[in-house]
Amino acid sequence: MLGDTFVLGLASGSKTLPKVNSGQDYASEYYLRESLKSYRVRVRHSTTTVNGVVYNRHNVEVYIVTFATSTTAEFYHKAYFVIELLPSDTFVEAMDALADWSIATSNANLVKILGGES
Repeated sequence: MLGDTFVLGLASGSKTLPKVNSGQDYASEYYLRESLKSYRVRVRHSTTTVNGVVYNRHNVEVYIVTFATSTTAEFYHKAYFVIELLPSDTFVEAMDALADWSIATSNANLVKILGGES
């Protein structure tokens, strides 16, 4: 188990989200509401079948909502990643390489993707 809290590291500082849901449909949910924003992390597990082969599918999603003010509408930011592996597999090298690539250039690669580069 991941624990009763999830620490979300943000440029503005870390946020500690308490677990608000656990174990339903192989998922956990963490949530923190503040006056200007809310923070949600969902961790889900499922299976998928490709060409008759069953894979475990693991998904982590971060969802941040900035609430409406008198001058701006409410909006959100969402990011997630998915790992698919054979049930007996614990190989994380592909995900580790992707995470390293995304932050190795002080987020420049992520900014390029947001700009539509491929």
